[in-house]
Amino acid sequence: MDDDIIQAYLWQKVVRLGFSPSKDRDIKSWLYQYNMSLPDFWETEEYPKIGGAKRGFQIKVNFHQINISFDCSITNLKNFAVSFSHLANEPGLMWAHHVDHKYFAFPSQSVLNKMGKEPQAISKISKSAPHLERVLDGLIFHPRTHQHIESPINDHVIRIGGGIYNPFVFLLHLRYQLCLDMTRRQKEKEYLINLFESAIKNKETAIAANGLLSSGRT
Repeated sequence: MDDDIIQAYLWQKVVRLGFSPSKDRDIKSWLYQYNMSLPDFWETEEYPKIGGAKRGFQIKVNFHQINISFDCSITNLKNFAVSFSHLANEPGLMWAHHVDHKYFAFPSQSVLNKMGKEPQAISKISKSAPHLERVLDGLIFHPRTHQHIESPINDHVIRIGGGIYNPFVFLLHLRYQLCLDMTRRQKEKEYLINLFESAIKNKETAIAANGLLSSGRT
């Protein structure tokens, strides 16, 4: 089977396993675990602020190391927005990442479902073929389409992905990208590859949020 087809099904499987809470209590649990993981992962003492919005959920995170904050509003899996703002002496909106499901995007999930080749694709996962690593690179670690923050850090370590449709993928992506410790980043990458590989091989239907985010705790 073609590598692109294998990786397309793995992409779909990873999002379904780790990033698709649908009930309110599951979304609250995911955001709570995210909230609890950040201080250790980023080596900061500040917890994000989580609350309800008029529709859905909201989480606000301050990242003082590079003087920005981001505010994520989640209506559901199809609608979310993340606004990035300056902190400290430079208040004001920098830019916003919006996902609006009313507009057309290539229906990759629908196409893959109609092809009906997921079992064959998933059976190809192995240590010798780095399909899963490539998928997680594209989703979280190094998305193909991304922006760089030029100031105050101008070494292209931070990559903010564009075209990420899923709010929980985007939040985990930001968690990884805004970690400035390269050793911790590498450990996180290895942890997530092993976690998803195990879940797929064991035919799990979902990865609990505390498992997905536990590598951020000491």
